[in-house]
Amino acid sequence: MILAETPRARTLTTVKAVSGGGVSLPPLDLTEDNIRLVLSEARVELAQLFDLSVGITGQVELVELDGPFVKISLRGKFWHTRAMVLARIGNYLKQRIPEILEVEIEDEKQLDDSPANF
Repeated sequence: MILAETPRARTLTTVKAVSGGGVSLPPLDLTEDNIRLVLSEARVELAQLFDLSVGITGQVELVELDGPFVKISLRGKFWHTRAMVLARIGNYLKQRIPEILEVEIEDEKQLDDSPANF
């Protein structure tokens, strides 16, 4: 008998920037203050990523804004993989601030989900 290994399908969830009441939020201009504002909004809207009640201490912070490129850092523990957190946060930022072309991580080591990195 020969067993064939098939790659698992990976699905990224698209997150639309909406208020808690389900109303689409207006786009914002690309500024450091607006990025920080949207990161705060994302913490509330994407609560399943950052639920402090189950001991998730993850923090997402703006590191640098270089034109349409945003660099963020991830600290602490997250319920989902760090790569998934980066993808969802990036999607949320781009929905709210359409001028953003790319959201990247400050250091690739921050995507390592090993417990030693917390």
